[in-house]
Amino acid sequence: QAEQEQKEQGEGFDIKFVPANSSVYDPDSSNTFKVVPKQAFQLGYADNTHLKGFQAIDVVQLGDYYDFANFGAVTDCNSPDFNDVDGIVGFGMPSPKPPPAPPPSSSIMPGMSPSGAPPPTELPDPLLFSLTKAATDQDSSEIHKLQTRAFSFMSTDKKAEIHLGGFDPDAIVGQLFLTPSISIHDYSVVAVSLKYGDVELLDFTPKDPRFRYVPAIMDSGTSCLVMPDSNLNGLVKASPFGTWKGIVKEVDKPAVQDDFHITIAGREFHIPYDTWYLSDSNQSCVQPAPPGFPGLLVGDVFFRRYLVMFDLQHYPEQVIIGIGEQKPDYEPLDFYGKAMKLHLDKSMASVNISQAPPGFELPFASDRIPVYNQLETQYFMNISVGNPRQNFTVIFDTGSSVFGIFTKCIPQAPAYGGCVFGGGNAGDDTLLIEGALFVLSMSIGLCMVGIGINMYVRKQHDEAEKQARSKTGATGNGSAYTTDMIAGYYGQP
Repeated sequence: QAEQEQKEQGEGFDIKFVPANSSVYDPDSSNTFKVVPKQAFQLGYADNTHLKGFQAIDVVQLGDYYDFANFGAVTDCNSPDFNDVDGIVGFGMPSPKPPPAPPPSSSIMPGMSPSGAPPPTELPDPLLFSLTKAATDQDSSEIHKLQTRAFSFMSTDKKAEIHLGGFDPDAIVGQLFLTPSISIHDYSVVAVSLKYGDVELLDFTPKDPRFRYVPAIMDSGTSCLVMPDSNLNGLVKASPFGTWKGIVKEVDKPAVQDDFHITIAGREFHIPYDTWYLSDSNQSCVQPAPPGFPGLLVGDVFFRRYLVMFDLQHYPEQVIIGIGEQKPDYEPLDFYGKAMKLHLDKSMASVNISQAPPGFELPFASDRIPVYNQLETQYFMNISVGNPRQNFTVIFDTGSSVFGIFTKCIPQAPAYGGCVFGGGNAGDDTLLIEGALFVLSMSIGLCMVGIGINMYVRKQHDEAEKQARSKTGATGNGSAYTTDMIAGYYGQP
């Protein structure tokens, strides 16, 4: 039990999470902040990472665009993956809705939750969806929407960049290849072949071409090329990772230095050796997939050679993935500079596209957003929250829909877990104790005020009594405090 408690508190990590190194959103400093009622924010991961807090709504700005958006106000984090950053903004598709909660037991009154249980948790929409949601009657000067629900991402060895609203045709050379996502929960495309040099790693057993594929998820949150380490229940003849490892002998000192070739929906793309092998750290960026994962994860080793466009204009009916080879002389923006507004005349844009669905309109970017590339393993971007704006650096991830900002605890919102970023005490029980202490302190304060008033009144009473007795004698009935005077102090008796 003690070991489990240590894991829950982050003790299981070799490197500790340091909250003091993060900037923290202060709800009390924003004129537009609101608590989302009856919504907790809780996430747990297999490595014992947890993010806990409440849900809030405020103005959120990315580049030139801003709108009111729901987000997770994270009051408790335990993972060193979040050291030196202030939260996470996922550009993935919305998470599947959780199943409805079971009906309450007969011992619980309707509408009430079991004692100590948090309110229901439903993740807020991804920021991209908030910035492009349909206009309402409540639109105001605090809203400047992105017109097209689409974006692109690309990286180099040192820098990276997001294109909001589509893609910048000046960033690619040749055709922009288009293919539909086969999922509305992640950016999955059809991978029909994965070769290392001339050796096929996806040696499928079915003869029917309809079954000769695996899903390949385009995920900027994954650093490497991740492939199955099993035969996928007979779908392929041998483990793809095992086959590759047999060729290179040693994973971090490959005896055979070659390129990967991945065929997506009929088009072949290359991942050169100098891209997937990280010479700075002398290690291969190729990994086995976790048990049970049925396909490929295509990570940063792909984004460092290709621009990938994610078109969600017709979500959930259709999501289109576009892939274009980066132009060699294209220079991404510097992270410490500013975003760049694009004024592209669409009628002048000459871009070849292949396999476009009927009626498809190619989305062109309106803004370029600089992204920080940390050692080719993690990407960071800047956003602001609140009015006036509070600026934060957050993890950017296409493989997640999570939108959470580290936040101070406040009395009017529950803090599930610990208030590791300050501003309040931890947990529902602590909040109840805090409320009880507040009531107790107020009671004591009022009692002290009452005692003071009483002593003052008694003193005045004594003085009045002395004056009355001096006029009427010790046995007289000339007290200055009659029932009328008492009524004047305390109301009618």
